[in-house]
Amino acid sequence: MIVIGYQGIGKSTLSQRSFKYIDLESSALRKGDVRWHNWYEPYCMIAEWLSKQGYTVFVSSHKEVRDYLNEFCEEPFCAVVPSEAIKDEWIERLRERHKRLPTDKNYRAYMNAVDRFTENVREIKKDIADVREIDSMTYELDKLIEKADTPQTDAEITELAKEIVHK
Repeated sequence: MIVIGYQGIGKSTLSQRSFKYIDLESSALRKGDVRWHNWYEPYCMIAEWLSKQGYTVFVSSHKEVRDYLNEFCEEPFCAVVPSEAIKDEWIERLRERHKRLPTDKNYRAYMNAVDRFTENVREIKKDIADVREIDSMTYELDKLIEKADTPQTDAEITELAKEIVHK
């Protein structure tokens, strides 16, 4: 499973707690403020390969990543985003994270949310069919992901049943 994760959802934290999860850091494909034009292709291919090995792989929510996964990915994937209803709390969370750990990455995440939170969340929800929303500041990321692995609608359950019968 590949999980497109909005900034600050807990990708790194969950990955540090369990070897089942890998936080595939996209900033590793950056030199200063520069990325090469197709950085997302090897990034997504690595994510897909790791997913095929049985890991749950967290990837960035960049538009290029979403588009690539939609077009080429054969592995299941979903997105996890905070609800627009908790926008102010989420931005404060990112501000506090930057204050606690003042890295360039945390600063960029905080400023991006200040400038584009609503737009980012809406774009992700528009681009990705399977989105899990965080609706309060107290949540368990692993439970949201497990939910993404489970059929949610009657149509999905019916389709899964057909696949099982035909095997």
